[in-house]
Amino acid sequence: MKNIAITGANSGIGKQLALDFAKHSCENTTLFLAGRNVERLENVAKEVESYNAVAQISAFDVTNLASCKEWCEEIFASRLDLLIINAGISIGNDESALHHIKVAQTNTMGVANLVFFALEMMKKQDFKGRFRGHIVLVASVASLLAMPNAPSYSASKNFVRILGEALSLSNSDICITTICPGFIETPLVQHLQGKVPMMNVKVASNKIIKAIQKQKNLSIFPSYFGWLVRFYNILPFVIKRYFLWIFKYFGKL
Repeated sequence: MKNIAITGANSGIGKQLALDFAKHSCENTTLFLAGRNVERLENVAKEVESYNAVAQISAFDVTNLASCKEWCEEIFASRLDLLIINAGISIGNDESALHHIKVAQTNTMGVANLVFFALEMMKKQDFKGRFRGHIVLVASVASLLAMPNAPSYSASKNFVRILGEALSLSNSDICITTICPGFIETPLVQHLQGKVPMMNVKVASNKIIKAIQKQKNLSIFPSYFGWLVRFYNILPFVIKRYFLWIFKYFGKL
């Protein structure tokens, strides 16, 4: 792939994906990196360019519709092979109403603002193999269940997962992959260190890239999370309430 765009590229999974694509992609690869922190983006761009890839950075808030449209027009100025919509925020230790609203807006509208513009523009591209292009939505295993300790996070990530599935069913000419990772060693969940098993960000990036290469519709990892969630979801509501202590122990996502 020659042209790849990644949001949330200034840290965590987005940054690692940018570095891994830069390492292993062909010559003349261009990586369009988006995030909110200009300084961090510049540092990631330097690392990307050390692997002889080209990096173009854009700093904006994904909840700003005009900024999202402008960025999409920029990245689709020439053919775009892959768009990874990864930007998102978690609850952390802020339980205020305003922060819950911010989480919901960022994780839902921040995705919608980009994916629908991207679909419209990608449909104008010629076919390359089976598809005109590839869009990846990064959700979470939290999207698979209602988490009482992080309602805005799990609900907003559920939006991303369902949106990804719906778009995959309705767009046969564009490959849509939805990623549901578990707990990854990133700034997003650093407050949970020592409480839950964490996956190394390099391992997570490798799993995401494999899912992209296989053109999967949905990828959930670690796999045991998927089975645990399926078990939890078939439990009666009364029994689910007894699991509240587990979520309280884990803390806020």
